[in-house]
Amino acid sequence: MKRVFISLMTIVALAAMARAQFSPGNLAVFRVGDGTQTLANTGNSIFVDQFTTGGSRVNSLAVPASGVSALIVSGSATSEGALSLSADGRYLTFAGYNTGLPYGSSLAGTKSSDVARGVGRLDANGNYTLAATTGTSFNKNNVRAAVSDGAGNYWAAGANSGTVYMGTTAPAGAVQAAVANTRVLNIINGNLYFSTGSGGTYGIYEFDGTPSGGATAALVIATGAGSSPYGFAINGTVAYIADDGSSAPGIQRYDYDGTTWTLSYTLGTGSSNGARGLAVDFSGTDPVIYATTGESSANRLIAITDTGAGSTVATLDTAAANTAFRGLAFTPAPEPGSWVLMLAGGGTLVLLRRWNQNH
Repeated sequence: MKRVFISLMTIVALAAMARAQFSPGNLAVFRVGDGTQTLANTGNSIFVDQFTTGGSRVNSLAVPASGVSALIVSGSATSEGALSLSADGRYLTFAGYNTGLPYGSSLAGTKSSDVARGVGRLDANGNYTLAATTGTSFNKNNVRAAVSDGAGNYWAAGANSGTVYMGTTAPAGAVQAAVANTRVLNIINGNLYFSTGSGGTYGIYEFDGTPSGGATAALVIATGAGSSPYGFAINGTVAYIADDGSSAPGIQRYDYDGTTWTLSYTLGTGSSNGARGLAVDFSGTDPVIYATTGESSANRLIAITDTGAGSTVATLDTAAANTAFRGLAFTPAPEPGSWVLMLAGGGTLVLLRRWNQNH
């Protein structure tokens, strides 16, 4: 009986660990298209592919493309499909159109009142939620990105509406529209950031905190004329920006001297198309950069260890025909309580084994 009980406990512990669809420290890649659909402005399916940092594909999670929680994106709009990790590390968030496939016309051209713009969320167990929608913002234009603080608050980016709060406890509304055309969102050290490649002042903007109402964002890294910034990562005095523009396509490294951010060099991606999605591991002596490249077809997931301006690039994977890699983030971790239960289960097993040996 004792051995049966221990076996049951083992099965329970293993089942709890197996529930996690994402493993912390892996890479999550936003993929548009299932390989059979033609990529088009009328919409394509969304998938989140999980890779190890060495480039091994782990699994692929599909976002519903039909039903009340459906979310799809344009297969031809390269600015759509950014992927962000929530500030607490528990969720992946992204934006799209809350309608099913096939749609009869260009998604970006639809009224938001006809086709709501939505925020999708995935937790560490792979559970999908349509977290928030708006029937007013991003009207007749693209919705591109979303980020969360992990506490029920969401912010979205896209064309013509600037930065939009889409929390579950208050109506959706503009935080700022002075920079109307925005791309990628992140929350870093408690502050909300966005990138923009339009309006004449290109670069990375920062809010003081995470505002849910009207606020002003300050330009903190000006990337200049000819740039086209997308994903970005900032750690103290070092910043990386994925850029697919004409001036310095690739991964730009900026360094901060206490007053000004200055472009130090640009890391090549193995093509002249630059990059869009970005995630950076700052834990080692040399930062390790992961990015999705900007080719119009067969774009790539790449890795670069930053040892200087001549750092080499490694291709980890290449998007198949009729698909494209877009946003990139590190995978979410389970809620702390889940780890406690797993550890508690493991500790119980150890105690039971010892008890069994002594009796």
